[in-house]
Amino acid sequence: MMQRVNIVSAAIEDMKKLSEIAAVCFPDPWSEKLFTEAFASPHTEITLAKTASGDIAGYLVLSDAGDEKSVDDIAVLPECRRMGIARQLLESAHGKYAGQSFILEVRESNAPAIVLYESLGYCQVGYRKRYYRNPDEGAVLMTRERDTI
Repeated sequence: MMQRVNIVSAAIEDMKKLSEIAAVCFPDPWSEKLFTEAFASPHTEITLAKTASGDIAGYLVLSDAGDEKSVDDIAVLPECRRMGIARQLLESAHGKYAGQSFILEVRESNAPAIVLYESLGYCQVGYRKRYYRNPDEGAVLMTRERDTI
């Protein structure tokens, strides 16, 4: 079931809520301080997926990595998953930066995310052993080449 959300830029007052979402979604979540530092960086942008009622259902942290965009963090609340929200966040970024390639790392056990990324044109290009902690786990490195249309 697809749930349409509004993709909007984050505001500084959203950082606490993003850290709360991260804490629900990840064993090694970003802290409010880390979100605030990312928000303050001129090379990073944070976008939100807001429901019709204005609640934040998910977020995307995107930064400059040379001539590529790096997906630094993406999360959707557990009760909002499997509704196309992560796809909408990524498609919005891909549209905004159609002339750039994208890179990301994902836990090797996160099969749903890997399937999503592959459906959006990402390809596995590498692997990092013991990249993640809590539990120790490898990272699959993926890239999406720039749109050439």
